[in-house]
Amino acid sequence: MSMPSKRHVPLLIGSGKSKALSRGKDKKVALNLTSMIDMFTILLVFLLKSYSADGQLVTVSDKLTLPKARVEKKVELKLEIQVNNFYIVVEGDPIVTVNAELLSSGNSIPVLVTRLRDHMEYSRLTRGTLTEDDTKINIQGDVGMPAILLQRVMASCSEAGYIRQNLAVIKVIPGEGGED
Repeated sequence: MSMPSKRHVPLLIGSGKSKALSRGKDKKVALNLTSMIDMFTILLVFLLKSYSADGQLVTVSDKLTLPKARVEKKVELKLEIQVNNFYIVVEGDPIVTVNAELLSSGNSIPVLVTRLRDHMEYSRLTRGTLTEDDTKINIQGDVGMPAILLQRVMASCSEAGYIRQNLAVIKVIPGEGGED
């Protein structure tokens, strides 16, 4: 057997390591952020989805003080009416100004009935048919508003075809102050 030449010796003694080390010295190491960004995006979507599934957010007007009550059901997001001592607002659009004539007596409020019927007709045209969910409405009423005003708003909702009316309230937690 002949001895290997010097040219072949590095190959027999583990030259793979030395070649790898010598190759790495010339290159700059760059961090690939694509997969990390993808992972964080998936986490963000998951957290947002679980947050939105946990509870629903109802926007209360700063002009309203909702009554307090012990409630068991969460509010479903439906067509929303806000009633205070100055205006009746449907989906953010002031419909009726509250005045002495409106507070005197009567049943439904014609302008409000027309607006609610238009909304129901729009829902029917866009979906093709009305479901039970389309006949639900949320009413946010100020704690200090006259009872006749709430009665007239509820009568208007019924006349327009909104069978299920939910009053938004602030939940009173047993053991905390404010419970009657």
